[in-house]
Amino acid sequence: MGDPVVMVSLYPEFSQSVMSSVASCGEFVFLMDRSGSMSNTRIRSAKDTLLLLLKSLPMGCYFNIYGFGSRYEHIFPKSVEYTQQTMEEALKSVEQIQANLGGTAILEPLKHIYTQPCIPSQPRQLFVFTDGEVGNTKEVIDLVKKNSDSHRCFSFGIGEGASSALINGMAKEGGGHAQFITGTDRMQAKVMQSLRFALQPTVVDFSVTWDLPKEVSVTVLSPPITALFQGQRSLIYAQLTGQSSEAAEGCVTVKYSLAGHPSENQLHFSFRPAEDTGLTVHRLGARTLIHSLELEERESRGQQDGEVKKKLVRLSVQSGVSSSFTAFIAVNKDNSRVIQGPLVRRNIPTPMTLRFGSVLHGHPIRRDGKKNGYPRRGSK
Repeated sequence: MGDPVVMVSLYPEFSQSVMSSVASCGEFVFLMDRSGSMSNTRIRSAKDTLLLLLKSLPMGCYFNIYGFGSRYEHIFPKSVEYTQQTMEEALKSVEQIQANLGGTAILEPLKHIYTQPCIPSQPRQLFVFTDGEVGNTKEVIDLVKKNSDSHRCFSFGIGEGASSALINGMAKEGGGHAQFITGTDRMQAKVMQSLRFALQPTVVDFSVTWDLPKEVSVTVLSPPITALFQGQRSLIYAQLTGQSSEAAEGCVTVKYSLAGHPSENQLHFSFRPAEDTGLTVHRLGARTLIHSLELEERESRGQQDGEVKKKLVRLSVQSGVSSSFTAFIAVNKDNSRVIQGPLVRRNIPTPMTLRFGSVLHGHPIRRDGKKNGYPRRGSK
């Protein structure tokens, strides 16, 4: 926490000449979860999302729709050209969709989709709709990553219980974008954002280089950026280690290629630290690194003698950012002692209106009967 930390915010605006030169085309493959867990409001939300996407596709593209559960089905034997006739046929089929295909087995339909030959000049865009309740998340994400050169994956988590690991993992490894659709969200804005991203050309050859004084080294805290879209913010956190004068300057260079057009952006920054920041950027960087370590720990559990976990706990305690292995604990404000004893459940009544308009409120209290106290971090 004593070293300088830099946050680079990327909010690209691609040149209009490049964007207009790219035709609105592609092969859009929609994969919808039709397992039993998608019943009722979830399947309705997924259908509404899919219907909106179907009505918004550009003429001349190609598309197909798959449904999966214990088995999988598709509307067309292979992707067909998007015309008024094929769109109306697809809309009728989607209206009849039900959550009636049994369990959740997304791996087999994915394998089938990836074995289908790509259509020349029609880049494949995979849209996945699921509540995320699968037991082989890592296998699914690995398969998406293995085939990321031939497609981009845009994932939609349906319902409040959707697995963020699956939804975010598929989008990240597939070079796409993730969205979560719940009952209170504005579905149309999120769906159209993902479609706009899918119609943009793929950013390739992305690189970040640092030009620093030779006595200063850089450690990137955030994972590599796998996708870049116009109008979508991406963040890079880096820790600078070593001695340098406050008058020194550094430079970060971002390079990428879009539709065959190379682009380069440079940002110069001073080593003079900002005042009164409260270590906000440090904690944001720590949170990003903690999230990456948590994923690494889950994937390598039992293979590294707990070294990743130890590093994660150490970073969490030092930065004051909670993790899956640490927690904030209650401390008695009078004697600064940790409150001991088993957890006690208290049912707090929800506010309800009385006849004369007054309101009853439940006030949470500590289990020792006192109202004072404050959270304090500690490993658990």
